[in-house]
Amino acid sequence: MRKIIDVHVHIGEDQLRSYSAVEALALMDKNGIQYGIVSPVPAFPVPYGVKSSREQNDKIAATLKKYPDRFVAGLGTVDPRHGDAAVPEVDRIMSMPGMRGLVFSNDKTGLTFDNPTMLQFMDALSQYDHPIVLCYTSQYSVLEAPYMLRKVAEKYPEITFINGSSMKDTTHSNCSRYLSASLDNVYMDIANIHQLMYPVNWAIRDSGIDKILFGSNVPFYKNRCIEIEMVDRSGLTEEERDAIYFGNAVRALQLSI
Repeated sequence: MRKIIDVHVHIGEDQLRSYSAVEALALMDKNGIQYGIVSPVPAFPVPYGVKSSREQNDKIAATLKKYPDRFVAGLGTVDPRHGDAAVPEVDRIMSMPGMRGLVFSNDKTGLTFDNPTMLQFMDALSQYDHPIVLCYTSQYSVLEAPYMLRKVAEKYPEITFINGSSMKDTTHSNCSRYLSASLDNVYMDIANIHQLMYPVNWAIRDSGIDKILFGSNVPFYKNRCIEIEMVDRSGLTEEERDAIYFGNAVRALQLSI
C-alpha cells in the first residue's frame, strides 16, 4: 500500500443511502490509499436540527477510535441554518480525540460561506491549535463563490482551509489556483479532478507544489481512483508525487503519523 493521505473521505448518510467506514476502507484499499481524513457526507439529512449534526459528528469520532491506524484525523459538521444553537457544537467537536476541524458544503445549506453564523463558527474554531476547514467553492454559486472563501480565509489566518474538489472543471481550476497562490492558508485538494489540459501541472506552476493535497472523494466513485492516475501520469518526480500524496498534508495540517 502506498503512503497516501486522502484528505477527502466521507462516511455517514445522505437522502439515498448510508456510507460506512468499512465501505470507505475497502475503496481505499483497492486503490492503495493508506490514510484518510474523514468527515460527514455533506448532504446529510437534518430532520432534528442540531441533534442530527451531533449524530454525524459522533459517528466520525467513533470511526477515529475504531480505525486509528487508517483515519488520522476527523472533521465535524455544523449547519448555519441552525443559527446560534449550533455554535456550542464546535467546541464539542473539538473536544473529541482526533477531531481537527469542520467541513462545509454551503450549496447544501442555502446560506453563504461568509454569512454571520458561519463567522461565529470560525470564531469558535480559531481558538484551537491548527484548526482545519474543508469547504467547497464554485464560480457558478451564489452561496460558495470563491471570493467568499478569500474573505473568510483573510479574516482567519490561523485556520487552514482546504478548497475541496478544487479542480472539478477548467474554469474552477483557474479560480482555485489564484486563491491558493495568493493566500498562505488556502490549499487545493484534487478530488473530482477534471482530465483536460494537465490540471495538476498547471496547479504546480501557479500555486506551487506545496499547496496541493491529495483527495479522492471516497466513497463517491467506483473502483478506479482517477486522481491517482492523474498524479502518476503528470510527469512528476518521485519527490513531487510524494509531496502531493503525503508530505504536504503532514506539514500543512500538522498531522502526527
